Amino acid sequence: MDLEKSITLPASPEEIWGLLLDPNVMCRCVPGMQSVDVVSPTEYKAQIKVKISFITAKFNIRTLIVERDEPHYLKTEGSGDDASVVSSFRQTSEMFLENLDDGQTRMRISVRIELLGRLGTFGLNVMKTKADRMWDEFGANLLQLLQVGASTCESDSVEETCSEGDASSQVAGKQGKWWRSWRKEQS
Repeated sequence: MDLEKSITLPASPEEIWGLLLDPNVMCRCVPGMQSVDVVSPTEYKAQIKVKISFITAKFNIRTLIVERDEPHYLKTEGSGDDASVVSSFRQTSEMFLENLDDGQTRMRISVRIELLGRLGTFGLNVMKTKADRMWDEFGANLLQLLQVGASTCESDSVEETCSEGDASSQVAGKQGKWWRSWRKEQS
């Protein structure tokens, strides 16, 4: 499955780059993120819990940064598995940050995912719908952090940030008028 997504964010590419490589921020922004461990500057291990239809999977993920051109381009490769639902995936992601004239940044991603096992039997439409929802929630969470200031993440450790299950709900639960206006602008 191939995905192409983009969002315009009110920050410079340098600011967004710093946020995207911060495990505290990612733990708060990625829907279903349970934990993030920094193995090295180019390797991360994480756990993410995802519900698709009637199946809930808890993937153990390993992600490697394989190419970077700071602060404009990042390429990662990753894999994950969940033995309880007999499913696994492999992915290659590319992220592009484009500086816009008005001081904002367009973040664009291109992702190729191979989903194997039980979850791989779901139709393409089901998987793309789930991916769209996760992207929308990620974008809303990242936008919220940009608006309230990512400094709120710096005092928390990754373990504290992720320890309450779906860490992104801490940010998503604070959505209000800004979310509705942002979604309207994106439509």
